[in-house]
Amino acid sequence: MDSLAQLKPDMVKIWVDDFNGKYPAKMQPQIYKAIIKEAHQHNLRVAAHVYYLSDLKQLVAAGMDIIAHSVRSNVIDDSTIAQMKSKQVIYIPTLSLDEYAYIYAQQPEWINNEFFKKSLEPGVYEMITTEKYQTDLKNAPNYAFNIKAFETAKQNLLRLFKAGVLIAMGTDSGATPIRAQGFSEHLELQLMTEAGLSPLEAITVATKNAATALKIQQQYGTLEPGKVADLIILNSDPVKDIKNTRQIFAVYKDGKEVSKGPLP
Repeated sequence: MDSLAQLKPDMVKIWVDDFNGKYPAKMQPQIYKAIIKEAHQHNLRVAAHVYYLSDLKQLVAAGMDIIAHSVRSNVIDDSTIAQMKSKQVIYIPTLSLDEYAYIYAQQPEWINNEFFKKSLEPGVYEMITTEKYQTDLKNAPNYAFNIKAFETAKQNLLRLFKAGVLIAMGTDSGATPIRAQGFSEHLELQLMTEAGLSPLEAITVATKNAATALKIQQQYGTLEPGKVADLIILNSDPVKDIKNTRQIFAVYKDGKEVSKGPLP
């Protein structure tokens, strides 16, 4: 941690997960407790990749700052939610990550959308639309498990949001080719509304809350005098339909128009 701190990172991220039993062991509490303690001594926040509720409980007790990815094993209980709120733990659900684990087997309504197709790397669209790929995905032993995990993730997002825990947007887009960069962020907005947030609440999570989570809210996150004017102009009202965030008329960076329509 002493060596890492010299690089002046924004935060430290750890992985506390066995990937549904794929790996023989998870990071043990004595290790991540030491990491959190040492990081905090260097004024560094710590984020954790989490899946299980049992790990969430221990990490919150140990002083974790940010939870990256949803708790998908169980619905989070009221006591744990209260602790997260009191300790100001930030929660980043990455719902799109969990939906990508199974959704191509169901041929989602957006799979032939040009906005989605243009966000993919070469050859990915051809792969995910083959009958073999979709059939293999549906026949995979973890298919039903992944769907259930996704539904649990949505429940936990809504419970935490209603309780006042700070929710920020993340997607893990680009970690694998099927998690389309650019489109995933718009899909995340849609999934948050499907979980129970209003379109404006989802947009706030993606903008104001995300900037707050990164501690750059003095310059970014909202349209206010004195802040950096990074924004998109839309053809249709996203408050009426969150999918309208994909109807991009123009993109502005630092107050200057950089693209008509989505960035190529």
